[in-house]
Amino acid sequence: MSRTIRIGTRGSELALRQTELAIQAMKEKTPDVEAEIIVIHTDGDARTDIPLCKVNRAAGTQDKGVFVAAIERALAAGEIDCAVHSLKDMPGKMDENFELAAVLPREEIWDALILKKGANLNRLTLGTSSVRREQMVKSYWSGTAETVSIRGNVSTRLRKLIENPELDGIVLARAGLNRLGYTGDSLNMDGTQLSIVDMGKDSFMPALCQGAIAIEIRKGDTATRELITPVNDEETSLCIRAERAFLAALQADCSVPVAGYATCNGDFMMFRAIYFKPNGMPIRITHRGPADNPEQLGLDAYAKLVPHLN
Repeated sequence: MSRTIRIGTRGSELALRQTELAIQAMKEKTPDVEAEIIVIHTDGDARTDIPLCKVNRAAGTQDKGVFVAAIERALAAGEIDCAVHSLKDMPGKMDENFELAAVLPREEIWDALILKKGANLNRLTLGTSSVRREQMVKSYWSGTAETVSIRGNVSTRLRKLIENPELDGIVLARAGLNRLGYTGDSLNMDGTQLSIVDMGKDSFMPALCQGAIAIEIRKGDTATRELITPVNDEETSLCIRAERAFLAALQADCSVPVAGYATCNGDFMMFRAIYFKPNGMPIRITHRGPADNPEQLGLDAYAKLVPHLN
């Protein structure tokens, strides 16, 4: 018997593309499933007049992700059966009324630098709305590059780059670019050619959980869970469980300049992270442990960071 599943998502081009990928994965496992996409306008989409790190306070969403709270309200109300998120947008500690039913196979995790032709690499002005990227830019270029706040979806930020003569480039997730079809080392936006430079994931660390797509459900919704869990990618799941445990222990939201990632190699995992103190000093953490308890790996990595937090 076929079933129609109602999927909540943001309305950006990238969010809709990621929802399409989730639907494709579901149909591969359950061919007769039908999907209804329900677009939900989030606080992060509505408040583009202020930096992203200030949206939670302005919108009154507290520790909810600025791109998550409105979708979770719809999920709690039964207006949707599940939600598709960029996992990096979700807080490390979830509301106890919800659970992650699956994560799709992870895309490339690193950031990419989108540059105008002739940009001076020794004196860059880069657009970003991320406090993590702001600190990574200062660290990577040893203070010779500066950042300005820029908000919007991928296409909007690309157009802002082209239209603003003061900007040399912007920093975006390679995963999002790939999913939108910008897979090479250049792209054309409105007739303007821009170059794409992939940043090393250790020298310019990505957001925790970057590149992962999550499918969230109401806790206890057994029927929806049984439909979605077959699409879960085990290796991705192991890595993001470690990363989210670290985030939860740190109680980090988008206002905390932290980055990192976990990798899985057989029975062992490696976790790397960087945390920027209020004075801008970077603290790097590396921790290795067994893959059978990824949450503990994340907590052990956090324990290494604790002595440096004060």
